[in-house]
Amino acid sequence: MNRPKNTRALVFSCLAAACFTLPHFGAHAAEITWRLQSVAGAGTTEYKNLVERFAKEVNQRTGGRVEVKTFPAGMLMSSATVVDAVSKGTLDVGHTYLVYFSGKEPALKAVNEWPAEVNALQGYNWFYEGGGSELMRKIVARHNMHFLGVSPLLGEQIWSKKPIRGVADLKGLKVRAAGLAADGFAKLGASVVALPGEEVYTALQRGVVDAVEFTTMPVNYGLGLQEVAKFISVPSYSGGGTSDWIVSQAAWNKVPAELKPKIEEALKVASMDYNTSAVAEEKELMVKLEKSGVTLVKWPDSEMRKMENARLAVMKDKYAAESKDYAEKLDSQLKFLGKLGYRVN
Repeated sequence: MNRPKNTRALVFSCLAAACFTLPHFGAHAAEITWRLQSVAGAGTTEYKNLVERFAKEVNQRTGGRVEVKTFPAGMLMSSATVVDAVSKGTLDVGHTYLVYFSGKEPALKAVNEWPAEVNALQGYNWFYEGGGSELMRKIVARHNMHFLGVSPLLGEQIWSKKPIRGVADLKGLKVRAAGLAADGFAKLGASVVALPGEEVYTALQRGVVDAVEFTTMPVNYGLGLQEVAKFISVPSYSGGGTSDWIVSQAAWNKVPAELKPKIEEALKVASMDYNTSAVAEEKELMVKLEKSGVTLVKWPDSEMRKMENARLAVMKDKYAAESKDYAEKLDSQLKFLGKLGYRVN
C-alpha cells in the first residue's frame, strides 16, 4: 500500500513549492507549531479535504495555540521514511501508513487492510469504537509515537490488461502487488512482481506485468492507469481500510492537556468530511471510466469469498504467527467483523 512519488501526475508530490500553499492562521504566533508530511499528493482530494482541513480545524479548535504546517508526499522526505522520522522525533506529525514500519514492528503488518469488507467504515469504527485505539496505541507507543487516530480509506481494486473474473484467472498472472495483497495473490497462484509505485504505469505499458494493485481508484486514475489497463475488477478486495496519523511522543507531550481532545476531534471532523467527498469522487470516476472504454468487471460473491479466505489465511498462519500483538489485533478485528455480520469461516 505504498504511495511513492510518480512523475506522471501531481499525485504524490509537487514539482515545485509553488504548487502548494501552507495554511496561515491569524496574526498571533502559535504556542506550538507542528510540521506534518502526508502520504497524499498536493493535487489530491485527500490532501485538500483531509490534510489541509485537519490543519484548519486544529487551529480553530485550539484558538490558534497550535499551528500545523502541512507538506504533501515527498516534499520533506520519501513517504516510506515518514514513520521512522516521527519515531526519531525529526518530524512532528505523519499522515501515513504504519505498514511502512512493519519491518521494525511485525505487529504493523497489513495494519491498513482487512481480510474482507463488511462496512466501508469498519476500520475507522474499530479504531474508535471497537477497542482498536487501545491496542494500536500500545504498539506504537513503544516506538516513541502517539497514535493520534485514523481516517477512512477507499478500498483498492485490480487494474488489468485483460479481464479478471475470479481467482482462477489469477493463476500464473503477472501481478504487481505489495504487502498483504502480494501474499494473498501468491497464495491464489499469481506470479507476484515487486515494483515501486512509480513504475506501475510503465510496467503495464511494456507488458512487464499483466495487472497491478496499487492504491485507490482516484489516485490510480491520476496516474493514468486507465490508459494501459482497460479492465478493473470490483468491488474492492481490501475494504474497510484506514490511513494513520502519528505524532512524535515528544511533540505530543508538549501539548497542554486541555488541547489534546480538541486536536483529536479536529481529526475526526476532517476525516468524515474527506470520506464524504472521496466516496462521491470514486462514484463519479466509475461513470467516467466506463464512458471512456474501461470495463468494470464485477466479481460474484463466491469469488470474493475465495479472495477473503486467502487473505485471512495469510493473516492467521503467517502474520499472527510472527507477532503476538498482531494475533491479538487480528482477533479483535475479526470479532468486530463478526458483530457486523461477517462469517469468519
